[in-house]
Amino acid sequence: MAPPDVSRRIEKTMHDVEVVAFRTLDELERWRTGKSARPETIRIDLLAALHEIGIDFDHLSKKLRLTLEAFAHQRTVPLAAELAARWPSRRSFYRTWSDEIHEPPGSFLRRVRTLHAARLMDDGATTKEAALRAGFGSTDRLRRLLKQRDSGERENE
Repeated sequence: MAPPDVSRRIEKTMHDVEVVAFRTLDELERWRTGKSARPETIRIDLLAALHEIGIDFDHLSKKLRLTLEAFAHQRTVPLAAELAARWPSRRSFYRTWSDEIHEPPGSFLRRVRTLHAARLMDDGATTKEAALRAGFGSTDRLRRLLKQRDSGERENE
C-alpha cells in the first residue's frame, strides 16, 4: 500500500516488472478475493472514450496511437501535459491532436477519467476512492461530471 504519488513513481521505474499497488486495505482485499473482475488500467476507458466521440483507435496516426498506448497501462488518467511531454514540441502535439481528435486533450482526458471512475464504482469502490484513483481533485467534481453525463445520456435516448 502506498499513496498515489509513490505508487506512480514505483510504476514508472519498474518497466519490466508488473507492479500492483493498493491505495486502501479494501482495494487489496477485493484484489485478493478476486472480486475486482475487470482490469483497473485505463485502457478500456480510453478506448470507450474514443468510441464515444466516434474515433477508431486503429485509425489514429502511429505517433498518437503510441502516445496513448504508453499511458493505457496506467491505473490513473494522465494530464494533458504528460501526453504532450512525449512529443518533440507541445505545438506539434496539439496540432496533431486537433487534426485527429476533435475534442481538446483536457476534455478528452476528463471523459476518460469519468469513465474510469464510473467503472471503479461499478466494481465496488467508494465515490471518494474512485475519484482519487481516477485522478479527480475532489469527489464533488466527479459527482458533477457523472450527473452531467447521466443527463446527457437521457437526452440522447
